[in-house]
Amino acid sequence: MATKRITLTLSVQQAGRLRALIRKHRKAETNFVQELVEQRAEALTEPVGSPEWERAVKRLRRQARVEAAEVRPERWPALDVLMGQALEARLQQPDTAGPWAPLSRAEQTRLSLSGRWPACVSGCEHGTDERAFTLDADLVMRLRTAAWRLSEPVLNELEEKGLTGLRSALSEEERAERERLAAKLYPSSRIAREAVENHWPFPLVAQPSS
Repeated sequence: MATKRITLTLSVQQAGRLRALIRKHRKAETNFVQELVEQRAEALTEPVGSPEWERAVKRLRRQARVEAAEVRPERWPALDVLMGQALEARLQQPDTAGPWAPLSRAEQTRLSLSGRWPACVSGCEHGTDERAFTLDADLVMRLRTAAWRLSEPVLNELEEKGLTGLRSALSEEERAERERLAAKLYPSSRIAREAVENHWPFPLVAQPSS
């Protein structure tokens, strides 16, 4: 399966929840290995603390790690897998499902310049955090196609009004109009934020406050 690396802008709260989930999975896997080793070490016949016992415990730990790796995809799936599932569910919703016309070469070129789009920070009122994911290449293309098709009318209006790109000399009226239109954009990151919020395979626990 071909994959593609994509950087998505999440809200700081969502990014915190994902970091907490990573820590939870790592801790659970560590505990799984430790429990297996402790259980099996009870059956060892070598004197506890002897070199022979130490070597036997190391063998048990290696085997436990192998077993942990075997069950990891089901028990502690990677964030890439979970994000892929969430995006698949989001892209099946009526507003993003299409069918969409495939992106032309010219549109893919314009899409690669999406950094010139006005920022759409819907759901990120308290800040943003970028995170890279390795996803199925077909999923990435469907995500970007849906994002482009949903945003295309707004982008065209922004371009017609000369409100795209980096412009520091906008009047207050132009700035307000740019912000109004930007709120209507549906870039890939906005779809991803909604996928995390509403279509994650299981409830995400909020990051504990420090």
